[in-house]
Amino acid sequence: MNPKKLTHEELVMLARCLHSYDGFLLPDASCLSPIGPQLLKKGIQKELKPEFVEAIARKPSAYSGHPFIVEAAIAYGGNIPPGIKLYRFANRIPLLYDESSDVSWKVVFQLINWKYYKIDPNNDPVAVAIHIASTKIPYKTVGKEFIADRPEIEREILNAVRELTRKLSRFIAKREKIKYQSKRFNVFKKYLPVMVKYAALTVNRPIPDISKLLKRSPINDEET
Repeated sequence: MNPKKLTHEELVMLARCLHSYDGFLLPDASCLSPIGPQLLKKGIQKELKPEFVEAIARKPSAYSGHPFIVEAAIAYGGNIPPGIKLYRFANRIPLLYDESSDVSWKVVFQLINWKYYKIDPNNDPVAVAIHIASTKIPYKTVGKEFIADRPEIEREILNAVRELTRKLSRFIAKREKIKYQSKRFNVFKKYLPVMVKYAALTVNRPIPDISKLLKRSPINDEET
């Protein structure tokens, strides 16, 4: 078929088929230099000293023929101030200005429903770090301070942050459960000796030793 002889309708159909075809090989991503989840976690632990930190690296993807890798990390507590704090990096270089124009800001502050994950975006101390490694970072301006919201990059960032947010949500839920159990145990520990004492006196029996029972911690039981 000679493409020069295609009609307008046939060219439109060909373009749609090319856009929907997923059999093309992705560009080689071996030339990229990602930070790595472990180094991301170590850096965050050193600077923020959080209670919880997790990091992941997405599989290599591509936009307009350019390979890229999205890495993300999330941290909670420690030296993080209340609210969501975003850290952006491109090819290992921090991006410090025009944060609200960046695709990462759009994902973190507009597309992610934090309350769905039982996280208060205004009060909970949460830090999110996004790193994009690519042969061509799609900056919006010559100043290279923020990244354009290309659909392919936005999708990878969104999937990465969602995965990390689910892990943080499980951590917070477990912590709240332990806190609740600890509170109940303290009430139990306070009143049980009195209850046992008067129950024993009522039936004219020796007061049993409940010291071993009182030494049990709900936190240790939860961890085991």
